[in-house]
Amino acid sequence: MKFAAAYEQCRDSVYGYLTYMTRDKTLAEDLSQEVFLRMFLHLDKFRGEASVRTWGLRIARNVFLSYAKKKQPVLLEEKEWEEVPDGSRSQPEEEALKKEKAGEIHRCLMCLSEQERTILLLRDFEELSYEEIGRIMGFTPEVVKSRIYRARQKFRRIYEGGTN
Repeated sequence: MKFAAAYEQCRDSVYGYLTYMTRDKTLAEDLSQEVFLRMFLHLDKFRGEASVRTWGLRIARNVFLSYAKKKQPVLLEEKEWEEVPDGSRSQPEEEALKKEKAGEIHRCLMCLSEQERTILLLRDFEELSYEEIGRIMGFTPEVVKSRIYRARQKFRRIYEGGTN
């Protein structure tokens, strides 16, 4: 497999995941570069047991965890995230409501642990299978299924205003 093909298959997923987890587009770009450097250097070791996207997301998660543990442990904490205003002043009412709901969902996700957030992002946003998520996170598909269930339950309690 050529690097250009691997890059095309997973660049949006890797960048999206890292943007969501870091809450910083510039940092996500930097970490994405690290992911793609690792992919480039280890492309010969890719065995094809999982999709390239799954492999890229696994590397992205490892890069994120490594960065967060060393530089910003706060990214791993369960805490409420405050949305940064984007500077746009005039929006139609419908767009504002959509943005408000998306912000609320994001705030609830940020109340989950890194592992709970990651597992829900990979399943519900990236639409990966239990097997693919298991490869990324090092779990069996059965463990993934049960952790997704528990993370969704916790998310629901937070979203509905209960305790986590």
